[in-house]
Amino acid sequence: MLSNLLKWPQLQVVGEACDGREAVLKSQQLQPDLILLDIGLPKMNGIETARQIRRQSPNVRILFCTENHSPDIAEAALRTGAKGYVVKSDAARDLFPAMTAVLDGRRFVSPRFAGLEFARTSDTSSVSEKGHVVHFYTDDIVLLDGIATLFAGSLADGKSVAAILTSSHRSGLERRLLAQGVDVSKATQNGRLSILDADHELSEFMEPAGPSRERFLLKFGNMLRALQTAAVAKRSGVVVFGEMVAVLWAQQSYDAAIRIEELWNELALTCSFHLYCAYPANAFRDEVTLVPYAEICAQHSEVVSALEAIAVPHG
Repeated sequence: MLSNLLKWPQLQVVGEACDGREAVLKSQQLQPDLILLDIGLPKMNGIETARQIRRQSPNVRILFCTENHSPDIAEAALRTGAKGYVVKSDAARDLFPAMTAVLDGRRFVSPRFAGLEFARTSDTSSVSEKGHVVHFYTDDIVLLDGIATLFAGSLADGKSVAAILTSSHRSGLERRLLAQGVDVSKATQNGRLSILDADHELSEFMEPAGPSRERFLLKFGNMLRALQTAAVAKRSGVVVFGEMVAVLWAQQSYDAAIRIEELWNELALTCSFHLYCAYPANAFRDEVTLVPYAEICAQHSEVVSALEAIAVPHG
C-alpha cells in the first residue's frame, strides 16, 4: 500500500480522494505541494484529472504512481505537465526519490522505461547550460551507444566533450566513436575530446577522509576551461560524461560519491557545461542504498533512465 510508503517525518498527507472528480475538488480546496495520481481512477481517469487540476492550478506538482506499464500512457501522463511517473511495483525503491525530485522542480521517470524518450511539455525547460543529469542504466551496450551518439553529435555541433570512464568502458566508447565517423585522434589532439580513466582521476584528488575540494576544483576547472577554449562553438558550453561516482558507489563509498556530485555543482557556478552521470541500476536494489539513492537524485537537475533519452540543445 502506498500509504505505508508515505510515512516519512518530512511528509504530511493533507487529503485523499476516491476518484478523479474528488481529486480535482480537493486539490483546489487544499492546495497541496504535491499530488500523487493513479491512472485508473473512477469517474475520471488520472490523465484527465491532471489536466483539470493544472487548469486551475498551473504550478501544482503532480507525480503519477500507477501500475500501468504502457510507454504511451506514460507519455500522455507526462504531457499533462506532470513532473514524474513511477510504476507502483517499483515504488518501494523509487517513490521517495521521485517525490524529492518533483518537489524540487525536477523530473523523475521510472527506470523501467530505460531507452524510451518522453517528449517534454511546454512548461518543462530543456537541459540548461549548466544541466546535471543522472542516469540509472541497465545495459552497458545501450549506455555506450548512447554516449557515443551524444558525443558524436556534440562534436559535430562544434562543442568539446570529455568522458571520465571505467577501464571496461573506455575502449568501447572509442570503438563506437570511430564507427560513427569521429576522428578520435584528431579531436583529442586539437583539445576537443578528452577520454580519461575514472580510477586514475580519483587517485588524483581522493584522500582518506574523502575528495579534496581544492584538488578537484582545480583539476576539473582547468579541464573544462581548456575544453571550452578548444570548442568551435564558443558559446555552447562543454559536454561531460562521468563515472567516478559509480566507481565510488561500487566501493560502497556513498558519502564520497555524493560529495563529488556536490563538487560538480559547485564547479558549475563558474564553468558552463552539461554533465551526465551514470550508475548501474542494480546498485540500488536494497534498503541500505535507498536513502543515499534519494540523496544522489537530489544533487541533479534531472533524473532519467537512459542516456539516449537526452538531447543536448543546439546553439
